[in-house]
Amino acid sequence: MINKNDKGIDKSKLDSYNKFTSESGHWYTQEGEPMYTLIGANGKERNTTLRDAKSLGLVPSVTTIIGMVAKPALENWKITQAIKSAATLDIGDEESLDSFVYRCKADAKQIGSKAAKEGTKIHAEIEKGFLGRGKSKPYKIIQEWLDKNFPDEEWIAEDSFCANQGYGGKIDLYSESGIFIDFKTKDNLEGKDPSKLVYDDHGMQLSAYAQGCNVDDPERVSIFVDRADTSIVLCHIWDKETHAKHKKMFNSILEYWKLVKNYEW
Repeated sequence: MINKNDKGIDKSKLDSYNKFTSESGHWYTQEGEPMYTLIGANGKERNTTLRDAKSLGLVPSVTTIIGMVAKPALENWKITQAIKSAATLDIGDEESLDSFVYRCKADAKQIGSKAAKEGTKIHAEIEKGFLGRGKSKPYKIIQEWLDKNFPDEEWIAEDSFCANQGYGGKIDLYSESGIFIDFKTKDNLEGKDPSKLVYDDHGMQLSAYAQGCNVDDPERVSIFVDRADTSIVLCHIWDKETHAKHKKMFNSILEYWKLVKNYEW
């Protein structure tokens, strides 16, 4: 990790729990280790809750913080899927409108879940490449692009951190020189302009990573991979001038999140 926060942690409390590192949760220890799940009183693994986080001194993830604000692109995608479900499903002869709406929502949610799983799979394939455990198609394309645009860099993949400001995260890819990269998967990328794919929340995420790692003047890159055809990879290098704005936006949301959740750091 390239950042160490200066707060301590009660080891006696942590020792009473078993830590896990699945991708399902949104909490980090003050050493920057993921603590997404823990063992409950019944001896079974469960997701870490806000109550657990307050008790153990855990910090929320960058994406948890950003999740407090609306994401127009994502919301539009969800609405589109719901409309498609309504247009393709048949309403039963004796089915109520409320029942049909419920089925449409369930169908759209299933499509969203499938897309998320496919995105996670692609992300894992890219990660394996940068960890030296395989060379998938998208990894090779991304590596070639990085070699051309950022030569002689040594890349660190899937490293986590805890920031002094009271949040944590796991960075897809970064370099010690201060280049931060995040991977996203999307549909129908062929012929698209990568500058039209990025939103403020993407920039905020990368700026939060940079701030958490004490990098004041980062290079930020958003890389998009097509879910259906992983040979289509689009890369966007953010204007450095937008970092200050995105960092300020994230910190404002962070303070709002703390107030809403009654979370003290």
